[in-house]
Formats: sequence, structure tokens, C-alpha cells
Amino acid sequence: MSRRAALAAALGVAGLGAALWLLSREVGPFAEPGATVTLADATASTLDTVRVRGRRVEASLAGTVVGIDRSGEVWLSTGDDAVALRFEAPPGLDVEDRLLAVGRLRARGGRRWVDVEAWTVVEARVRAPSAGGV
Repeated sequence: MSRRAALAAALGVAGLGAALWLLSREVGPFAEPGATVTLADATASTLDTVRVRGRRVEASLAGTVVGIDRSGEVWLSTGDDAVALRFEAPPGLDVEDRLLAVGRLRARGGRRWVDVEAWTVVEARVRAPSAGGV
């Protein structure tokens, strides 16, 4: 085997090892303690304080859509601040829609957003009293 082939094989094995190590940090026997964190009823300020690196952070949040930018990123106000939501498929939301979203918190370069896995628009409905009583 030539030196180039040996070097290529060594780099391939090292790359495979690095990929397996990165994947095992979230699940498996080498998972980082507390590798998965679930935040129910999260707020934007709560999401800003969570350490994401090395952990899978799942969050559910509810709020009002306060903005939709050109790239389709939706800004959801949770009462204290707004958080960016990214959807796999454009959801067809409007500003001022009430939304409940569940997804994975992501961070890169100082920016944070939630990759939404499931969502629903929350609608208020008034039900008329029945004829027999309230």
C-alpha cells in the first residue's frame, strides 16, 4: 500500500471515529450526563440562558407571532421577549396568530432559534349556552 493510500485510510478511520463520537454524545453509552433537556412552557429569556453545546434541548413554547421575515423565520413573543422559529415547511402563519410550538433549540454564532417539529395555531372560540341552561 502506498503512503497516500495509507494516509487516506487513516484519515477515513479518524473521520468515522469522530462522527461516531459526536453522535454518541446525545444517545448511547457515551452520552453526556443530562444530554437531553426538556423545557415545558419555555420563554424566550429561559431559552437564552440554556447551555446548548453537547446537549439536545427540546422546548415547548406558546405565544403570539410578532414578525415573519423574508426567509420565513417566524418570531414568537412569549411575553418577555421574542424567539425565532424555523419550520421545515412554510406554515402560512400571520402576525398576531397565537401559536403553540414544540422543537429543538439550536444556537450558532450567538444566534438562537427553535427548529419546530410540531405546531398548532391556538384559536379562541366562544361557545353559546345550550337551551337547557348555562
